[in-house]
Amino acid sequence: MYSAKTKGKNQLAFCTADMKDNTTQKMRLTNSLYRALDRGELFLQYQAQIASDTEEIVGFEALLRWKHDEYGIIPPLVFIPMAEQTGMIRPIGLWVIEQSCEQLKLFKQQTQRNLRIAINVSLLQLRDPSIARKIGKILIATETDPKDICIEITESVAFMDEPYILERLKELKALGMSLAIDDFGTGYSSLSRLKLFPIDVLKIDMEFVQGVGSEIQKETAILKSIIQMGKNLHFHVLAEGVETKEQVDYLKEHGCDEMQGYYYSRPVDGDAAIVLLT
Repeated sequence: MYSAKTKGKNQLAFCTADMKDNTTQKMRLTNSLYRALDRGELFLQYQAQIASDTEEIVGFEALLRWKHDEYGIIPPLVFIPMAEQTGMIRPIGLWVIEQSCEQLKLFKQQTQRNLRIAINVSLLQLRDPSIARKIGKILIATETDPKDICIEITESVAFMDEPYILERLKELKALGMSLAIDDFGTGYSSLSRLKLFPIDVLKIDMEFVQGVGSEIQKETAILKSIIQMGKNLHFHVLAEGVETKEQVDYLKEHGCDEMQGYYYSRPVDGDAAIVLLT
């Protein structure tokens, strides 16, 4: 049925063996996701965030991963939508925050460095009116300083015309955490709405960063404009998807505060992240 819909009206789609296999696999993955936490199949990796002026690590972004016992590593683009559709993103999301806080404590204990950790929060999590209270309890239980936590939301979520989103963000901000807009530049946010939100960090989408050094001049022009706009509005600006020396030099030249990407480090487990710090 869904295959036929994607082809347009008055179309037929025959149910093939591949389609049956895909549907069966999706159902099995969805059912497995309910038990993934208890089975210890979910884990976090950490990607370094680098200060442009010193090229030192100032923090990490926590990235959720799933290693299924039968299918192996499941891409986030596959299982995150499943978690949102089933509502599992709520308990999983709180687990991610707790694990990130515990890992941050280890980072600090073993390196004696001031670091922060960025954690992604989804639309479904923001619909929970008690999300700030729950996160606050985790911060207390893990003895985590709120200023060391940055909550990331995508641009598309941040600027949805839903009053509760702004309300939730203000509640999270009141805890003392910083807030970041992820994938900035890919949505349709307006400057008038941008200044209403208690945002601290703009994370520029990698699409624009990867235009540096290519023949796509429009993307580098947009990149330069976003950096300048962010600085004018007193936001901290972080570019993600940085992969080449040319991109690094361009971002430094135009005043980008921080960088994240394969040029510095791929996402790694906690032990490997500590090695990066030492």
